[in-house]
Amino acid sequence: MVNQNLNKKIFFGNNIITMNDFQPIAEAVGINYEKITTVGDLEEVKKNVGENYELINLNGKTLLPGFIDSHIHPILFLFYFLNLDLSKIRNLKELQDLLKEAVENKKPREWIFGLSLKEENFDIPKLPTRWDLDLVSPDNPVFLLRYDGHIGIANSMALEFANINIDTVPPEGGEIRKNENGDLTGVLSETTLPLIFSKISFPNPDEIKATSSKVFKVLASKGITSVHGIVQMEKGGELGNLGGVEIPILKTIIDKVLQNWYLMISAINPKKIKRIKKPPLDEGKEDGKFKINCLKLFADGTFGAATACMFEPFSDQPDKIGFLVIDEEELYNRMKIAHNLGFQIAIHAIGDKGNKIVVDLYKRLLKEFPRKDHRHRIEHASMLTSDVIKDMKELNLICSSQPPFINSEYTWLEKRLGKERCKYTYPLRSVVNSGVVFCAGSDCPVEDPDVILGLHAIVTRNGFIPEECLSMREALKAYTINGAYAAFEENIKGTIEPGKLADFVILDKNPLEVSKDQIKEIKVMETIIRGKTVYKKK
Repeated sequence: MVNQNLNKKIFFGNNIITMNDFQPIAEAVGINYEKITTVGDLEEVKKNVGENYELINLNGKTLLPGFIDSHIHPILFLFYFLNLDLSKIRNLKELQDLLKEAVENKKPREWIFGLSLKEENFDIPKLPTRWDLDLVSPDNPVFLLRYDGHIGIANSMALEFANINIDTVPPEGGEIRKNENGDLTGVLSETTLPLIFSKISFPNPDEIKATSSKVFKVLASKGITSVHGIVQMEKGGELGNLGGVEIPILKTIIDKVLQNWYLMISAINPKKIKRIKKPPLDEGKEDGKFKINCLKLFADGTFGAATACMFEPFSDQPDKIGFLVIDEEELYNRMKIAHNLGFQIAIHAIGDKGNKIVVDLYKRLLKEFPRKDHRHRIEHASMLTSDVIKDMKELNLICSSQPPFINSEYTWLEKRLGKERCKYTYPLRSVVNSGVVFCAGSDCPVEDPDVILGLHAIVTRNGFIPEECLSMREALKAYTINGAYAAFEENIKGTIEPGKLADFVILDKNPLEVSKDQIKEIKVMETIIRGKTVYKKK
């Protein structure tokens, strides 16, 4: 019973958490190929599985349904592996030193692209300017993207390459920031970013393929077995020319993808989604590895970039109140088209006003075109007042939030929003208590896709508005069955039940038994997707 090639396997031990409310704990689980066949006590499972199986003792480790990241950008994550990582930079000098090294490995006029800049962590928390970049890279175009992907800094040569000058009018929903003298600072936000992206050259296909294997292995090492992966299908939009290559890139690396993938398509014309809803991106079956069923839209910006759409100005930047990155009627028109084509809709909304506008548009849509079980979503849903949460419940909207944001933002949110507004920022307890379905993601590469860190954020909130903390079981639901529900997949994954996919994560500790201060110490020991081990900790 130790033949590793056997398709029948039985996992047994005292720590099997099924996430099935009718059978929350089990002693054993039997699988055959990709599917779970039986769940119960060990002798019962052995009898049901029959002969010729591999018996796997968990030896005190804990088996759960595989984690679902409900909001992730896998192709963008791939690009992060191919460019400068700025996430650990802590001051301007470190940034300039890193750029100096990059310049030495580049030819003059060759692009340098840096990602994951976190200026809030600088000893002086301030965005660098084009002049700061020019000091060390005058002969190379440089563009640095803030970790949230909504704001960036270009040096003088990059601005020149992108034809951005003092007279350039930013597109609607974007900014070209100037100083008090009217000079360009190099800081660009939101819909202005594609002016730069359109000029940046892409890595060669061999680099992309080699890197893609690393990307999906990293996700597997976090226990992630399914993703709600966002890709843009057209040039323009938030990613400029990159938007035109994300789907072709996915097709070339599709054999490297380990995780099940529910595609959320960012599209200017929702009708185009129907053209790609076919193999290999949509296998056309309930338990297919790849599916397309969702239109991804944007309403506003972010807290970090001070572009989230707010009712009142930011507390520490009273000259900024944020804005919609798209005309409200244009947003509604895209929603209407997608809704009437039968697609799910997922809309990025951060600010309190942005979320209110989005919920009101959903209310208008569902009144004009009623549809049962639409499962439309709000992505991030960062600031939700009680009236908005009430409307979300009545409209059956899903709250797709990213708990790792709390880990990154809890030290400065009060400064940016003020005490009163913090009370309804990431209000997960209020959401769950209202009956709104909450699923969790990382927004990777904006945040680390480490689910354990996400669980820690949900349960502890790092002390930020502690009354909005959830229990560990509620946190696990957000990464399992609720994630499955948010993609219409609750019948095939999200719990350990007969007939569902054999997608599992094995942890070294039982998350339901560890103390809050031990959550971060939990380790992913093994990840199993469709019955096959894709990651095992050495």
